[in-house]
Parts: sequence; C-alpha cells; structure tokens
Amino acid sequence: MPALTYLGEGGTYSVGEEYNFIVKTRHPFGFMFMPGPEYHARDGERVWSVLGETSAPTPEHAVSVTVGPVSKDCVIDFATIDDDEDERINYFKLNGEIIYTMGQGMTTRGRFVIPVDGVLSYEVMDSIGMFINVCPRKITPTPTMTLTPTATLEPTFTPTPTITPTLVLTPTATVTGTVTITGTPTITATATSTPVSYTPTAEPDIATSTPSPSPTPTKEPRLPACTRINFEVSGQEAKRGLYIVQEVGGRFLVGWEADDGWRDSGWFYDIDITFDAVYAEVLYYHGPGAVPVRMAIMNPAPGTNYGWLSRGMCHALEVGWP
Repeated sequence: MPALTYLGEGGTYSVGEEYNFIVKTRHPFGFMFMPGPEYHARDGERVWSVLGETSAPTPEHAVSVTVGPVSKDCVIDFATIDDDEDERINYFKLNGEIIYTMGQGMTTRGRFVIPVDGVLSYEVMDSIGMFINVCPRKITPTPTMTLTPTATLEPTFTPTPTITPTLVLTPTATVTGTVTITGTPTITATATSTPVSYTPTAEPDIATSTPSPSPTPTKEPRLPACTRINFEVSGQEAKRGLYIVQEVGGRFLVGWEADDGWRDSGWFYDIDITFDAVYAEVLYYHGPGAVPVRMAIMNPAPGTNYGWLSRGMCHALEVGWP
C-alpha cells in the first residue's frame, strides 16, 4: 500500500525528496498525480503526499465494483483517500454479503482475511479513491498439537488353578477264621481295601479393569492481536516516513505512515500473528529503497530487545530513535 498523508485543501505544499502529490480535482471529480517537491492547490483541491511514484486512483462514487474471485485465507490490503466522515459508509462484500466495513477519513487503510472462496466486491457510497492489493499472500493456519490421554489398563493376572487333592485310604481288614479240629487247621484271611476317589478343584481369581473414556480435545479460538506505535515513553517524535511492525524473522504485520512531529499511530486491530505470542520489531523507512532503521523498543519483552504481541491482547510498542 502507498505511504499517503493528507496535507490539506487549497494553498501551497512542499514535500521532501522522493515524495510527490496526489490531488483531488472537483470539476470534474478526479484524482491526479503531481510531481514534488512543491504544489500550489486551487481552491477546493485536496492534496496528499505520497512516497514514490504512485499512480493516482480511479475516482469512484455511488458505485459497486467487482474485484473478482478470491480464495479462502487470502489477505486483502487496501487504502482509501477522501472519505468524508459522515453517514455514507463504504464496505466490502463476499458473495453479496457484507464482510468488512471500511473506516472513514481523508486517509484510511485496512486489512482482512477471506473466510471462504467467493467473489469479492466493494460498495462505494462516498466519493473516494481506492488502492487495493488482492491476495498478495495467504494466512497459513498454525497447527496446534493436542495430546489425547490414553486410558491405561491395570494388568490382568490369571492365576494358575490350585489343585487340592483329597486322598484318604482306609484299609479295612476282615479276618474270618474257621477252626475245625480234625487235625488239619485251615485259616482263611480276606483283606478288603476301599480307596476314596478325589476331585481336584480350582477357583481362579480374575481381575477385571474398566478403562476410563478418552476426553474429546477442543480447539482454542484463534484471537487477533492489536498494537500501536507510540513515542510517549521515549519522549521523542516521529519523522516523516513509513514505520513497519513485523515479527522477528520478517513477517509483515502493520504499517504506519507518519509525518514529522507525530507521536502515536493509534490502535491497529485484527492482527493475525503466527503463534500465541511473538516477538516484534519496528522498522523506519524514510523513502523508497532506503536502508531501514530499527527503532529502539522502550518496553521490551523480558530478557530481550524486542517488543511483543499476543493473541487476544492490545499491547503498545513504545519506540525511540536508536
């Protein structure tokens, strides 16, 4: 998105090196690009400074503009100029349904993520100039690992049956004697043994374990973060240029075009960050192709020189000049 700053209506304006102008004309309504470093505006002409050679936007008023097909998770970046703060609200639609309401002001910008595949369009109620960047990248959902507890069964022991034999031998002897005095005695003895049969018995003790049900994992909602760039703690001021907030590692989060003497960017909402919390840094660019200046963070994360952002929280990045 271009680095735009509203300068005013009518009068003479000067800009620094590598800056130019975008001018709104009234009769007829339109926007035109004018080279710097100076421009004298007629009565009723509104003037913006722009970093680099950015083409003037197409003038739009009371129209519906079809952007085209977009896919799920792609990012839409946009900026508008000349949106008067009144009851005429502009908004984006996806498949005919309102998906994003634009802010109002002489210079506004925004970003949102496409939730489903569809056709993107926007409705213009006020007279504006629109800059839009469609799907320069996609948001990649961060997988969250959820551990599912597994029920542990106590070991089941099957005891070996214990055989208890019962064996009782009871010999019974019956002696029957017949004596006949005939000169030849005869003795007859009969012994009877009656064994008692035995039956082995076993009573196994079988342990039964009932497993506990596994809990159903739940997915935590992915909340956005919000932040602002502020010079209050350092007691310093911004210089004209572009300030970029990015994750440590280079992932872009938000941008702020500031003028000399500004001290606060205001809150940037609906920022999608890679993890639940990330380290962040602020880079300053004074012009196209310039080597960025890494701003000092006055309220760093413990043990680091970096700022931080966290999902579901608003946290200011207090900056100063290194």
